[in-house]
Amino acid sequence: MRKTAFVLLAVLSASGCASWHRLQPGPTETGLAIRVNAHAPEAARREAIETFLPLYLSDVTRPHSRETLDRLVFKHLKEFVGRERLPRTGLAVVEVLPDKLAPVLVETDLVRPPGYASGQEKVLVALGSQDRPLSAGDLVVGDTLRLALFGAGIQARDLHDAFDPATKDKDRLKVLPELETVVAAERGGWGWVVAGSAEGAVGRETGTAAYRGTARFSGRFYEIGYSSVPVEFSLVESAVDVSTSAAYESALEQVAQKAAGQIKARIQSRRDGRTNVAFMLQGPKSVSRIRSLLAVLRRVPGVEGATLYAWNGPYDSVDVWAFVHGLSPEELVARLMHAAPSLNITGIDSELREVFIEGPLPGVETDAFPRP
Repeated sequence: MRKTAFVLLAVLSASGCASWHRLQPGPTETGLAIRVNAHAPEAARREAIETFLPLYLSDVTRPHSRETLDRLVFKHLKEFVGRERLPRTGLAVVEVLPDKLAPVLVETDLVRPPGYASGQEKVLVALGSQDRPLSAGDLVVGDTLRLALFGAGIQARDLHDAFDPATKDKDRLKVLPELETVVAAERGGWGWVVAGSAEGAVGRETGTAAYRGTARFSGRFYEIGYSSVPVEFSLVESAVDVSTSAAYESALEQVAQKAAGQIKARIQSRRDGRTNVAFMLQGPKSVSRIRSLLAVLRRVPGVEGATLYAWNGPYDSVDVWAFVHGLSPEELVARLMHAAPSLNITGIDSELREVFIEGPLPGVETDAFPRP
């Protein structure tokens, strides 16, 4: 019995050692094994991830802060790596898992140029002034803005919403410094912030028993990723009703509806003509093929950025996204073929905005990442 256990332990140990030795630099089933200089586990993982980042980030994306990468990626390195070979001497090898890394980078705007959405637009409504207590006008306009934007297909959250479970009761009436709110919104993945304050007044309508309410909304719309300077607007609306409260509230709701319309139009103007086209690289999973396609795409007029999106795509392909302004997939392919005539385009799906490529790509030199 003891001899059998010893033999079994030896077999398992040998199998584990063989698996450890099998990890060599190059493509794997789940990612890419990268040779690194570091030997300590955390340092080796970080070096491997940093070596892989150029497939996502380029000089045409908006500047990203080291703080953001530290918070989202480098503090969670084990989530983005697989097998490791960390010898005491010589170069180590770490397997990077692109399909776990890409969603984090793409969803947090680190790889998208300004103007390109990822899913539903997200607007944070943060009304109120630190110079005075939060007013009824701020609350009515904020809630109406939230509902109007939601009705327009935009995800909106009002920081003072009485029914928002994400906000603690003691914080609902707090008004934070405006820039502090904008910075926190950017870190939380919000694309837009509406700030400002609303006020209203009511008076009797001359010669009638009705009342006229007048509301003014002085707002600032922060376009995160575009500019640190907000777009300012000042809107005035009025409404007539049989009671002071109804006239007052109706005027506030109308000014909020008007603001929501302007905010929606502003977002649409920023997004107008901008879309992403997916390139399905079929065949061998090769770093050099990906780098070559990225280099060609980033030189094409009308392409504002390109990034690796999926290592194991839906068609057993490597997926590369191009961020395109003012071009259909067919127009993009025509420009791409002019820039690289040897590309083998095997299909275009205009509805899904997908382009299929097979065979070698121009400019392929080596499958290894350049060493420092």
